[in-house]
Amino acid sequence: MSSGALKILIIDDEPDLCFLLSSMLISQGYDVTYFHTLKSGLEAIRLTTPDWVIIDNNLPDGLGWEKSDDILKINEFVNIIKISANPDSPRNDNRYNIHYLIKPIKVQSIVKLINEKLFSN
Repeated sequence: MSSGALKILIIDDEPDLCFLLSSMLISQGYDVTYFHTLKSGLEAIRLTTPDWVIIDNNLPDGLGWEKSDDILKINEFVNIIKISANPDSPRNDNRYNIHYLIKPIKVQSIVKLINEKLFSN
């Protein structure tokens, strides 16, 4: 993977989703890693400084969506995509770098979000 590739870090407890999503994003040229718990994902954010974090809400060790402020304290410039299988999940965080997608997720939706952010700056 080239050092200039955008870094995406996925935190989701579904191994199949992580594998498939990361494989498809890697094929689009992104540098992708994934973790299955909040603890391991937050530690990885500290160590790797990703450009984008894709985080599920319901994780084995807590609610991922509640960690947005913690993630932004680690890296204030990161973009966060909050994902959930629940279409009724509250989407009340309107900061410019917080985005929402409902599962099942299409890779094209993520790529579109990333491109919109890249080309709007």
